Amino acid sequence: MNNTERAINFVNRSLKEGDYGYVLRKYVKGNQWNSYLLNGMEGIVFKPMTSFEYTRCFSYYFIEDIQLENSFFSDGATREIMERGYIEFINLQISAISPFFIIEKAQYQKPKEGITLDIIDLTEFKNKKLEKKYTELIEVLAEQKLILVDREELKKVPLNIPLEDYEPEEVNYASYLFE
Repeated sequence: MNNTERAINFVNRSLKEGDYGYVLRKYVKGNQWNSYLLNGMEGIVFKPMTSFEYTRCFSYYFIEDIQLENSFFSDGATREIMERGYIEFINLQISAISPFFIIEKAQYQKPKEGITLDIIDLTEFKNKKLEKKYTELIEVLAEQKLILVDREELKKVPLNIPLEDYEPEEVNYASYLFE
């Protein structure tokens, strides 16, 4: 059985047994992975994004440090990034209810028109520190017995499971594990 099939089987079992929201908010520490993730951070800014009210995962950004004068998600930072043209980052999501994780190389870049940054997927970073951190994160999480899965492969809709309060097109295996 491959990793994607393992993730799909986990979701099918979990959907039949119930939700984890209360347990995550009440008992799971949002910073529990930090000691594994925050080594070798020179030239990289760490942004924890976890909120168990909205997700079932630990969510993190590792952003190239371009010495922004404004905090990252502010309008001022958006203007600074648009002047530069782009900023690269790693998006890491570790499921809080299963042993799976997703890691993506991405870039916020100046749009052709408009005032909000576009996000594009990358195959390789220009920033070598981020490229090294990306490889290191995969290795560290594998050592912790976590399994890397591909978000695109998990975009299938669970079959034969009642999905109350959800629009069918919004629910897939990836959204169950990580959103």
